[in-house]
Amino acid sequence: MLNALPNGRQLLTNFASLLSSMGLARLATAAAWILVARQVGPGSYGQFVACFALARLTAVSFSWGLDGWLLWKGGDSPDRTTLARNSGAALTWKVGLGVLWMGLLSGLAGWFNPDVFPHTLLLISGLIVWVEELTNTAWSVFKSTLQNDITFRVITLVQLALVLWTALLVLYDNRQLDSYLWVRVAVAGAGCLWAWFILWQRFGLHLERAALLPTLVAATPFAGSAFLAIVNERADIAIIGQLLGQEQAGLYAPASTLVSSLLLIPASAYAVMVPVLARARRQQNAGQVQRLWRRLLAGSSLLGFLLAAGLSLSAPWLMALLYGANFASAAPILAILALVLGLRCVTFALAAALVAGGHQKQRLQAQFWAAATNVVANLFVAPIWGITGVAWVYVTTEAILLAGYGWAWHRQKQRP
Repeated sequence: MLNALPNGRQLLTNFASLLSSMGLARLATAAAWILVARQVGPGSYGQFVACFALARLTAVSFSWGLDGWLLWKGGDSPDRTTLARNSGAALTWKVGLGVLWMGLLSGLAGWFNPDVFPHTLLLISGLIVWVEELTNTAWSVFKSTLQNDITFRVITLVQLALVLWTALLVLYDNRQLDSYLWVRVAVAGAGCLWAWFILWQRFGLHLERAALLPTLVAATPFAGSAFLAIVNERADIAIIGQLLGQEQAGLYAPASTLVSSLLLIPASAYAVMVPVLARARRQQNAGQVQRLWRRLLAGSSLLGFLLAAGLSLSAPWLMALLYGANFASAAPILAILALVLGLRCVTFALAAALVAGGHQKQRLQAQFWAAATNVVANLFVAPIWGITGVAWVYVTTEAILLAGYGWAWHRQKQRP
C-alpha cells in the first residue's frame, strides 16, 4: 500500500474524497456559526470571531509546518515503521508546543482590549484551534498514504454532529456563547481522538526521542511557508481596512472569501499529488515521475483556465445571488480575483513537484518575495487605486509566485 503507485481512477477517487470532505467541513462550520450568530447577536459573535482569528493566525507557532512535512514524508515513507515514527514525532511536537502556545495566549490576553478579547473566550477559542490542529496531523497521514476515504467518513460524521448539537442548543433557545463553544470543543475533541485511534490501528504510533529534533528542523521550512501563505492571503484585507476603511473592506472581503473557498479545488489536487510524486521519486522511477508531472501540469492548467473563465463571467450573477444588490459593485473585483484562482491551479502543481522533490527551501524563497511584494505594493497602491488596485496586486503577486516556482523547478531539473 505504501509503495504501489495509484492508477488514474484511484487518483480521481482520492481527489474527490478530499475535496468533498474539505468542502463539507467548510459548509457545515459556516452553517453552525450562522446559527450561533443569530442566537447570540453581533456583539458576542464579534468577540468570538476576533478571538478565533487571533488564535488561528498565531497557531503556526505550534503547528510549525508539521502537517506539510508529514504530507511529503508520508509519500516518501517505505514502511509502516517509518510512518509511525514520523507521526509520533509530529504529534509530540504539536502537543508540547501547543501547551506553550496556550500559556502564551493566556499571558498575552491582558495586552488586548478585554471588551473584544475576553480572557476566557480567547482561551476556549485557542483550545478549539489546538484540537483541530492535532486532528489535521492525523489527516495529513491519511492524505500522504492516499486513504482520503477515511478522511471523508470521519469529517462527514463529525461535522454533522457539530451542526446537530448546535441546532439542539438553538432549539432550546440557548443564547450563551460559551455553551456553543464548549460544544465545538467536545465535538472536535471526539473527532480528534477518533482520527488518531484509526491512525494507531492502521499504522501504529512510535515515539523515538532521537527523531524529535531532526523532525522539528526538517519542518521549519514548511512553517515558514505556512506563515508566508497567511501574509500573502490576508495582508490585503488588513491593509484595506486600515487605509481605506470598513466599507471598502466590506466590499472587497466577499470577493476574496469566495475565491479563497474555491482554492480548495487546487489545494485538494496538491494534497493528493505530493505523496504520489514523492512515492514515484523514492522508487527512482524517472519515467513515471515525468508522466505524472506532465499530466498534473496539463490538467492543472486546463482546470485553472476553466475556473478563472467561469468565475469571471459569472461574477455579477454570483455576487447578486450570494450577497445581494448592495454588493453589486464588488463584481468587478471578483472578476479580477478570478485570475488568482486560475494561476493558483498551476502554482499548486509546481509546488507539489518542488515539495515532492525535497525542494521546500527553494519554494520558501519564492513565497518570501511574493509576500514582500504583496505588502509593499498594497501600501502604495491602495491609497491611489483603491480596492481595484489591491485586487490587481494580488494577481501580480500570484504571477510572481508562479514565476518563482517555475524558476526553482527549472534550476532543479538542470542538476544531476
